[in-house]
Amino acid sequence: MGTQRRVAVLGIGGVGAAAARFLAEAGHCVVGFEQFQLDHDRGSSYGGSRIIRKVYPDPLYAELMQSAYPLWMELQARRQEELFLRCGGFFFGPGGPGEMADTEKALQQVGVPYDHLDREQAARRFPQFVLREDEYGIFEPDCGLLRASRCVRASAELATAAGADLRFNCPVERVEVGEDHGARILADGEWHRFDSAVVSAGPWTAPLLKPWVDLPLEVTRQQYAHFTVTGNRGDFSPTHFPVWIDQEELIYGFPENSDAPGAKVANHNRGVLHDPSSDDREPRDVDDEVLRAYLKRRIPRLQDPITIRKVCLYTMTPDSDFVVDRLPGAERVVFIGGLSGHGFKFTLLLGQIASRLADDREAGYPLDRFSIRRFSVA
Repeated sequence: MGTQRRVAVLGIGGVGAAAARFLAEAGHCVVGFEQFQLDHDRGSSYGGSRIIRKVYPDPLYAELMQSAYPLWMELQARRQEELFLRCGGFFFGPGGPGEMADTEKALQQVGVPYDHLDREQAARRFPQFVLREDEYGIFEPDCGLLRASRCVRASAELATAAGADLRFNCPVERVEVGEDHGARILADGEWHRFDSAVVSAGPWTAPLLKPWVDLPLEVTRQQYAHFTVTGNRGDFSPTHFPVWIDQEELIYGFPENSDAPGAKVANHNRGVLHDPSSDDREPRDVDDEVLRAYLKRRIPRLQDPITIRKVCLYTMTPDSDFVVDRLPGAERVVFIGGLSGHGFKFTLLLGQIASRLADDREAGYPLDRFSIRRFSVA
């Protein structure tokens, strides 16, 4: 281990909690600042389920997930609680050139085993779904769901156990970059001096860094709902019903599980722009109607009544790739953001990467695609 540093972590969601843990376990003096309580529902790291998958049309993300899976397994083993529920993943869409073909090519390139299911095979294996004649499916058995809130709490508790000082309901009012490339942070009316900092504030990342870099991040509202299972509920249990993604229409969902009654269905299409500081988080009927119409065509046994509906936030980049970089002119200020609605499964890996960068070590992974240079803002 190198010299002990005093490191700030701004935002204690999925990435921030993991970064605080890895930094504290490496022997650094870590102070985390979170404007809300632990496991709040104002950002993107809250709730009972996020899909974890190696299935991507992009080999970079498929390859990164090969490294992310062991971190989740290790966290679950240390906590001795269910954080990862493995139920397999079903991905479907039209044949020919496009998303499905690219996905199979990426899986083959990375070496991820999967089953190619033609329409008839898919209907026999997963009769809950209605596929069109031009569609087929991919099944990958290692997919499943992460219990997001439990995961954030687990990382935060391990960080605290390793000596991190995590301060909740403690908003950061101002960040200043020092001449020594460290950071000064104003929080709770007091200035704090740090050798390094990790900014992982989700929808609030761009506003915090606005004085130094203009990140083209857009925050959108994304609504999900749990629909009632008709008929035999066991057909939608994790042993019979996988996590799934419609790769053309960008609707996805989960089996019914102990998280909440009903099977969760969500819309990945980009939602309307939203101010993350707004208190308007009320679900909208028009968004429920989109999901209802979809289920009527695709999974007719999921129907009203809706048992739960909620709004979460995406922080989108123009190309849907993450942002992982250092602040121009302040190399010890690391920021991670723009997870674009597909980042929770990477949060442990991104936290580990952030901890290495804040310690002046190599990330261990190719980060060129995640650099802010691609936006011409650096």
